[in-house]
Amino acid sequence: MAMMELAAARRLGTGKEINRKRLVQGQVPGVIYGKGLETRPLEFQRRELEKFLTTARRGTVVVKMNVTGDDGVKESFAVLKEVQSDPRTDRVIHVDFYEVALGQKFRIEVPLKVRGKAAGIELGGVLEQVVRSLEVECTPDCVPEFIEVNVSHLGIGQSLQLAHLTFPEGVQPVEKDMKMTIASVHTPKLEEVVTPAPEEGAEAVEGASVAEPAEKEKEKP
Repeated sequence: MAMMELAAARRLGTGKEINRKRLVQGQVPGVIYGKGLETRPLEFQRRELEKFLTTARRGTVVVKMNVTGDDGVKESFAVLKEVQSDPRTDRVIHVDFYEVALGQKFRIEVPLKVRGKAAGIELGGVLEQVVRSLEVECTPDCVPEFIEVNVSHLGIGQSLQLAHLTFPEGVQPVEKDMKMTIASVHTPKLEEVVTPAPEEGAEAVEGASVAEPAEKEKEKP
């Protein structure tokens, strides 16, 4: 897959107050970390970061990060791990990246995308996607944006298992249970009709209507 590029700068100061000021100035704080590596604080220009996130949120993306520091510009390769947003404004306030090494395998969660219309739907069936993402192992240059799940052949009562998926070259699922269900088609559940119970003390009389009593009380003189 093609890699995206993103510019970043080493963040010298930390703390809520400093981060708040940077957000006002149009910069978004973040960190990059990796296996056996120190966590390094970074900051990004909001416009560039949001443009990157628009694509990254649609699937898995490996980013070539050009980090500017006191010792010049250094390249890092990473994948997006977490995005924090302000619950009131929904604007991004912090991002986490996981650094990876080219040529070395690592594990990453990849989304599954359904393709096709299940044959059982035409007969009144309902498609259920049981698994929406899978952890895979591969090198950074082989990371797929998503794994395709073709359900067009599924009839009512049929399911698609992990063994039926096709993975790109160099990509292997971490899950070893090849019988794990990914998607299935089943008949819709019918809602149970509950008949209300008669009121306590009331007895049904054969031939009597609901609106009229079985026997009228005689008028007293």
